[in-house]
Amino acid sequence: MDSKSLDILVVDDEQSICLLLQDVLSRFGHRVMTCHDGAAAVQIATEHSFDLAFMDIRMPGMGGLEALKRLHELHPDTTYVMITGYAANDVVEESLRSGASACLCKPFSLSQVTKLLQQLTAPQPAPA
Repeated sequence: MDSKSLDILVVDDEQSICLLLQDVLSRFGHRVMTCHDGAAAVQIATEHSFDLAFMDIRMPGMGGLEALKRLHELHPDTTYVMITGYAANDVVEESLRSGASACLCKPFSLSQVTKLLQQLTAPQPAPA
């Protein structure tokens, strides 16, 4: 993933989190779509591809881990960042094993989001 304008999906049952991330990420010139549950995320992903997805782990209906597994099957090249207010090690580890690149713990700051975005979009060195 490079520093170009990215297509980003934000999935969280808290509308305020969706709006916050949409606002911050849009300021960096990225195109952001939001939804509020895992099933909606999977539906959107059947019609659109994304460079990056922020997904809450605990949501009503289809949770983030199940949605992550389904989205990762559809779009294995997407970078996934899980969001959680319950930073239990086993849940974070399962997220990382299931294809997530990082986990962001609530409450998070705007500087954490921008730092993570910079890390994820930094040019990667070419393999030797």
